[in-house]
Amino acid sequence: MNGLIELCLFGQRRPDKASGAHEYAQDLASGNDSDRLMPTRMIVVGGGLFGVWSSLVLASRGSDVILLEQSDALLSRASTVNQARLHTGLHYPRSLSTAKRALANFERFCAEFPDAIHRFDQIYAVARHGSSTTGVGYERFIDRLGISAHRLPVSRWFNESLIEAAWRVEEPSFDVNAVLEALTHRIATSHRITVRTGVVATGARVTGSGVSVQLRNGELMSADGLVIATYAGINAFRRTLDLEPLPLAHEVAEVTLGRVDNRLEGTGFTVMDGQYWSMMPYGHSGRVSLTSVGLTPSRRATGLPVFSCQDRREDCSPIALADCSTCDERPRSSRRHKVQQVSAYLKASDAFTPESSVWTIKTILKTADVDDARPTVVLKEPCGPVWTVFSGKVSTIFDIERGLA
Repeated sequence: MNGLIELCLFGQRRPDKASGAHEYAQDLASGNDSDRLMPTRMIVVGGGLFGVWSSLVLASRGSDVILLEQSDALLSRASTVNQARLHTGLHYPRSLSTAKRALANFERFCAEFPDAIHRFDQIYAVARHGSSTTGVGYERFIDRLGISAHRLPVSRWFNESLIEAAWRVEEPSFDVNAVLEALTHRIATSHRITVRTGVVATGARVTGSGVSVQLRNGELMSADGLVIATYAGINAFRRTLDLEPLPLAHEVAEVTLGRVDNRLEGTGFTVMDGQYWSMMPYGHSGRVSLTSVGLTPSRRATGLPVFSCQDRREDCSPIALADCSTCDERPRSSRRHKVQQVSAYLKASDAFTPESSVWTIKTILKTADVDDARPTVVLKEPCGPVWTVFSGKVSTIFDIERGLA
């Protein structure tokens, strides 16, 4: 199984030149990618960002696509419940390949979704105690990454006893509503994609003529091929096809939203590298998000997303997870403890006022435990015309174009 996965990991190779990636994107948009033949009729299960982009790629290559999403709207779960950070690679000092891939995709994402980009002063800082990197080591990493960074006096923003070094860098956030608007327009103009929301796919099987997908309402759908892009539900869906599970880890994660006063307005903060925190503008919403490596996840599971809170809900299962943000059984908020953590580091310790929280199941490859790598998986299954697509970082959607063939 590990060999199969390694063949399909993106983020472990030297990235293409930005100009080539841009030209390839133009070919896709104009339908000039005719040398890549896919099955004529495809079903994509999962209406998050990766399922939507998979559908657009398939449609650009001549497939008619049915996109299935269990929620009432696209991009309404994990695609929305995150920090909305548009990675430039700075988050990954322990995985230079991941960092370089993020940076290569960053410029293209900005070009594809210009109205979604929210720019501000992003401040990266290295903690003085317990960090997996040092100030000197992080500065070397910045040089190797080849990104511009301006060294700042720690005392400008932080408690000097806790922070060793700080830099102002370029790393904006994205507005998911603006991304959704752009994607919805592309779906409408492709004329090859049918979107069905509010439907739950409970399994699939390979048939002599392609694949069939079973829906919870009893409907059985048939197609020539299938893409599984259900994020946290991937292993549960793969199990219905007798496929081996991917090495995934799951967390019930809370993103705290709030506002800052004029002392911190237009500024984001990321403290590296370990059990620390980030606070940054949340797209175009006027609010900021607050997450903490140690406090944002409240429950964990491996393999399948199975949590004790599911025992109290009949409609939440590994293959069809309920919406954690609206669930009365979700864990208790760690909002107060996150605010206390931030207050210890920031000089303007009272500048942030929490307002609410949003919740989701966050899923990563377990290999990330070693070096914090975040590769993209696009896996052609041996059982038939079935592909699995998984990633945890928004800008890596472009890796799908190389892998989905």
